[in-house]
Amino acid sequence: MQKTSIILLIGLVCLSSFNSTPNPVNGVHPIQQTDILAGIWKYINGNEVFIVNIWRMSDGYRGHYKKIIVDANGNQVSEVYNSYKPIGNSTTYWPYSIYSGNISTDFEVRAVLSDNTVTNAPNGGGFLEAVLEIKILNPNCFTPPTNACPLQAQWTVKKDNGVQNPDDPPLSVPTNIVLTKQ
Repeated sequence: MQKTSIILLIGLVCLSSFNSTPNPVNGVHPIQQTDILAGIWKYINGNEVFIVNIWRMSDGYRGHYKKIIVDANGNQVSEVYNSYKPIGNSTTYWPYSIYSGNISTDFEVRAVLSDNTVTNAPNGGGFLEAVLEIKILNPNCFTPPTNACPLQAQWTVKKDNGVQNPDDPPLSVPTNIVLTKQ
């Protein structure tokens, strides 16, 4: 009986620790709300919207991106490209297309961007690798749980300086824009 009581007590403690984890608010985990980089970022150019979703991991950040077309009311009418897609002809999806370490004290992060939305990149296995730099432009706006002003970041993408194939297509992602955190 004593063993059963101990096992039940351990089980209740474990279950209560799972229940104490905060629930997502508006689709964003509360832990992400307190991170200056993690979250949804957008760049709007007319009816085109470039969206970046970045999430925090124990060893840095991961993310995906997509480009959509919206109508006059801001409703999505089509998707131009999306990095969250199957790898090749498989049913396995890209786990991420943005991979970085931790953000610096200057609010900058350097990442590897796998541009898997390019067309005609057979030499690169269907994707091109590039260097992504994200710099928070106004870190003083970051005042969780809400922000004092719209948080903005410079998004700069360049092909790596290594050997490149002249037949590779250009990157499909914007290479020099300012994103606004949602």
